Amino acid sequence: MKFNYVIKLPLLCAAALAVASCSSNGDDPASPLSEKETALQAVNERFVDATVVPVYSALADKSIALQDAMEELLSAPTDAHVAGACSLWRESRQYWEWSEAFLFGAASKYYIDPHIDTWPLDVTALNRLLNSKEMMDDIENVVGNLNYGLVGFHAIEYIIFRDGSTRPAANISTDELRYALAVAQDLALSCCRLEAAWAGMENVSATKRSIIEEAEMEPEDNFGEQMRLCGQAGSTWKSITLGTDQILEGCKDIVDEVGNSKIGKPHTGEDESYIESPHAYNSIQDFIDNIESVRFAYFGGFGATSAHSNSVSAYIRAVDPAADEAVIKAIDACIAAINAMPRPFVKNYKATEVTAAMEACDVLNEALTAAQKTLYK
Repeated sequence: MKFNYVIKLPLLCAAALAVASCSSNGDDPASPLSEKETALQAVNERFVDATVVPVYSALADKSIALQDAMEELLSAPTDAHVAGACSLWRESRQYWEWSEAFLFGAASKYYIDPHIDTWPLDVTALNRLLNSKEMMDDIENVVGNLNYGLVGFHAIEYIIFRDGSTRPAANISTDELRYALAVAQDLALSCCRLEAAWAGMENVSATKRSIIEEAEMEPEDNFGEQMRLCGQAGSTWKSITLGTDQILEGCKDIVDEVGNSKIGKPHTGEDESYIESPHAYNSIQDFIDNIESVRFAYFGGFGATSAHSNSVSAYIRAVDPAADEAVIKAIDACIAAINAMPRPFVKNYKATEVTAAMEACDVLNEALTAAQKTLYK
């Protein structure tokens, strides 16, 4: 819903004057933007340039490094090489979790999210695969078409971790390493596609372009450009306000998933097998990083600890300071409550502290919903 009256936001508008000649509805490109639209256009552009693209770029870099580590481990299966692969798994995993506030766009349209981050791992099917000479002889070519429960982060995790520690190299078979390497190559391809789909193929490294082009999986969209051009023809978002609304909706989606699914399903008994990263004992870190991703999206920058002037937070604060303060406090409280849960989550998901973490997620979601309504005042 779009309102026609103007909100006075001189601080936020200053950095966005360059786009003031763009139309917010695509009907008349010469029509000037309102002050509100100018401010939110700057918010949307910064979200792409300072949050989404830097996270996806680093994720792609780390996933390629993980692939290299798995190649090294296969060629020389030592405990030191397993440890190196485990370290890179945690690093690349963190960048992925930091991206989950913006699973809309490429991660959703190209089914990359379920492809690289489905759990629990289907161990029964994996064992059948490992025992199939036909499948293993062609694993590099078939891995991209395997069921979601057999690929991605958690497939690699299962091979190189056990009970929160690095798995002894002597306990990992050659076929397991070949399988994990094929999965790592597929993971790197997916992560490179995420970056290219938001930054544009021309703006990723030659190495990443080569990975994508060799697989013939060039993205069809440039979601970064679409977010910059909200309201214009060809954009997914039919108005500038809807683009900013999508940022907050993405934040709400991951907060709801953390509280009601990632934490809630095992805690309530709905599905006690639904535990993320159980073999690496990385669940609670995953949850924290998801809420940090909300902070980055809301504050307008990867790694941000305070709001940039062209951020969702700054806009909300200019319109409704109480709503902005509620979101910021709820983010801090949510992270604190999750961090207070006993580790590892896979052994403590019934603990009483888990209820408080779920409640903190609910409070944060309510605060984000209130902030979202502020966009339409």
